[in-house]
Amino acid sequence: MKQKKIKKEHRKNKQESVNTMQQLHQAVDTGEGKIKINKKYNLLFILAIFITGIIAYSNSFGCSFHFDDVNVFNSSVTVGSANIGDWLRSFPNRPIGILTFALNYYFHGLDVWGYHLVNLIIHLTNAFLVWWLTWLTLSTPVMKNAEISRHKTIVAFLTGMLFVTHPLATQSVTYIVQRFASLATLFYLLSLILFVQGKLWQGDKNIPWFLFGGSIVCALLGMLTKEIVFTLPFTIFLYDYCFLKTAPWKLEIKDKGLIISFIMLVIFILLFFGKYSLNIFDPIPPDRLQGYSYSISMKEYFLTQFQVILTYIRLFILPINQNLDYDYQISTSFFQMKTFFSFSLLLGILATGVLLFKKYRLISFGIFWFFLTMSVESSIIPISQNVIFEHRTYLPSFGFFLALTSVFFYFFKERYLKIAVIIILMFTALNTVLTYERNKIWKNEYTLWADCIKKSPNKARVNNNFGIALSAEGKNEEAIDYYNKAIQITPDFAEAAYNNRGAAYAHLGQYQRAIDDCNKAVRLKPDDANAYINRGLAYASLRQYERAITDYNEAIRLKPNYAEAYSNRGAAYAYLGQHQRAIDDYNEAIRLKPDSAEAYNNRGIAYASLRQYERAITDYNEAIRLKPDYANAHYNRGNAYYNLGQHERAIEDYNKAIRLKPDDANAYINRGVAYFIQGNNNLGCHDAQKACAMGACKTLDIAKVKGYCR
Repeated sequence: MKQKKIKKEHRKNKQESVNTMQQLHQAVDTGEGKIKINKKYNLLFILAIFITGIIAYSNSFGCSFHFDDVNVFNSSVTVGSANIGDWLRSFPNRPIGILTFALNYYFHGLDVWGYHLVNLIIHLTNAFLVWWLTWLTLSTPVMKNAEISRHKTIVAFLTGMLFVTHPLATQSVTYIVQRFASLATLFYLLSLILFVQGKLWQGDKNIPWFLFGGSIVCALLGMLTKEIVFTLPFTIFLYDYCFLKTAPWKLEIKDKGLIISFIMLVIFILLFFGKYSLNIFDPIPPDRLQGYSYSISMKEYFLTQFQVILTYIRLFILPINQNLDYDYQISTSFFQMKTFFSFSLLLGILATGVLLFKKYRLISFGIFWFFLTMSVESSIIPISQNVIFEHRTYLPSFGFFLALTSVFFYFFKERYLKIAVIIILMFTALNTVLTYERNKIWKNEYTLWADCIKKSPNKARVNNNFGIALSAEGKNEEAIDYYNKAIQITPDFAEAAYNNRGAAYAHLGQYQRAIDDCNKAVRLKPDDANAYINRGLAYASLRQYERAITDYNEAIRLKPNYAEAYSNRGAAYAYLGQHQRAIDDYNEAIRLKPDSAEAYNNRGIAYASLRQYERAITDYNEAIRLKPDYANAHYNRGNAYYNLGQHERAIEDYNKAIRLKPDDANAYINRGVAYFIQGNNNLGCHDAQKACAMGACKTLDIAKVKGYCR
């Protein structure tokens, strides 16, 4: 009897607890004092989301440009004379995204800090929008009386926390060019939120249409940022059906959700066919699907995406072994074991969403959102570069995190909800650490491609790009091994590897081998300006300046804004004694690339050769301003001062040159001569001995030195 009484008391207490929570919820919704408390907690939760996101990405601000960043920041737009039109012409399909990069460049040049700051601001804004959309969803007519809506503040907070901290987002935040994905997501979420606010608005009748108009504008801006926004009209229609209609759904011509979805869809279709033709459905040839030796058809791309989507889901659950450049096996048949299994599992997840719809609508919507927003890049349209990229999960991630959080709040009993919240917060804490660690991989090209080579050792593009990173570190012999492997793996991708291997051979002084490789690169890809540049450098190193100039001419024809080609051709003209032509080329190089210290230094040498020492000094000054540790510029300015008879200033520059480059025998020789002229024979003799010890005795006038150094 006693046990029964205890159980009865427990049921009574539980019922009282539930009643109290319901009363509290009503108080929060209707009582003025409680609304203030709710708003206070919302602000604290939003602040917590922002602070956690900043911590997670605090080590990303120094990460360098990578990979496709080069396509955006090409020489035609990163010049002093470039304007907004030049930027838009360089990337016409995504004008809004490219406009933000143009503004970044205007204010920050090529300093990566400013770009990372903007990317993080966009990510934090998206986290706020995720919070807002979740909170709004639990306030809709369909959800506001549901049990889970009593916890909408904490559900929205946890969904935002999962979004802002997950390491899978690093490719959309830390990888600068993938601002396209994060910015498009911002417009996508904001457009949907404005639509929902318009539908929920109970005040002035004119306001909703203002909100609906803002929704359409955001949708247009998003579509002009990235094509993933194409699914937005369908998402609005889905959201309207799931959360905004309490009566049985029926088709109504005057329905605002239907009207706005139709308007957006028409705009998107016009934009889509204005930017693309039906050849987007053609197979991807090997030269576009870089790193593969065969083309990929629409059917193969579609079948492969079943496995890819499962990989994305696995990465959401267990974010380890992330990779910029996956070496992914292509599916060729629906009845391959992996393909059929993946399709069956995805179909099961989608069916679960349908079955749970009536009782657990938030979970269902999260599942539908995930598949719908994934459909543009993981469907039948083959996308070049690769079949899988992690940044493609950025927009779909909201659906995954919403469904995940909802599972805890739907299925954990009231007394276990604290445990559920603790579990999710522990998960976000772990994600924060993993995101911070993943950002270390993005530090520079070497760290990024070293990580890729561990995970995709048999992919040609990875081997080629790791070779480039090694060459930049001065490890050319090691780089050649990776170029060799890239050529061996994928002969059809070899033009890049041949070109890069040729450059590595040139750095090692093996100029004929460099020329042979560049010849192969030119034969495989005749329109590659870089191959002509590298071959021209090899010819110049062999003192075949006329042949070098021919290659530089071809590089300029193929790429008229190629500053390096003008600078190199100027150097070749200078070696031929054609100093005025050299100056003309350096002028063009400086116009195209105003921050090139090398171009200023070389133009200074050309002016000095024409005995225009004052103009030469002006150029050396600019080179040193741009690059304070530029030893050659200090040395050359010292020579100019020497020729003007300003020996004290010459000695000051030689001192700086020697401090920056202690093994420069010529700097010791010239400083020694300046000392002799000043009558400081002891210091002059010391410099002469130093230069001789470096093997420069033949350069010295030994008889003259002995006369000074008796």
